[in-house]
Amino acid sequence: MLRDLKHLCDRYPETEESMFRGAARALLERQFLFLERGRDRESYRTVINHFDYYRNLFDALGWTLHQDDDFGFVALVPGETESFARLRLVDTLLVLCLRLLYEEGMDRFEVQEGSVFVDAETLLGRYETLLRRERPRITELREILKRLVRHSVIETGEPGEDGLPRIRILPSIRLVTGVQAQKRLATYLPEEEEAADDEVEEVEEEEEEERE
Repeated sequence: MLRDLKHLCDRYPETEESMFRGAARALLERQFLFLERGRDRESYRTVINHFDYYRNLFDALGWTLHQDDDFGFVALVPGETESFARLRLVDTLLVLCLRLLYEEGMDRFEVQEGSVFVDAETLLGRYETLLRRERPRITELREILKRLVRHSVIETGEPGEDGLPRIRILPSIRLVTGVQAQKRLATYLPEEEEAADDEVEEVEEEEEEERE
């Protein structure tokens, strides 16, 4: 791979070696690079312009490089996307709820630049009714949202009157909630909650149709 990097630098003298290394480091640190983000833009373009190099580089490390031209992002995920991040149960269940809210927003055409916006209260309400679990406390929710921001699953805005931020669900939510992950998450749903099971199945069917 070092030889490949040298060849790239010789072929593209306008691109310094530090830019190639910087883009790889950004992918490892953030796992998602979005074209629309100022801090990501240079690294995103470097990866896109030399995609084969980065794909081969990370494939050798057991990672998969994913390119989404529709929503303008690249993602670095483990071989099995469901192991993208080792989150606590409450974090993981909230991610499932975010995915369902994202798909509902897509169905209603409430999409802005590939993202769906929801209030934190909407997320908490869905968590309670769908999973029949006690909602996390406000302080805990804030910490969870911060973690999900770091994993590039969501972005958060300024807090509202209730002290909670408005949530922007990023299109990356689809990549980190694959079919296998949702099947595992479904085991935490109450057995009598048939409506919840139906919603999970609908998301899985949509994913299957997308791949076809």
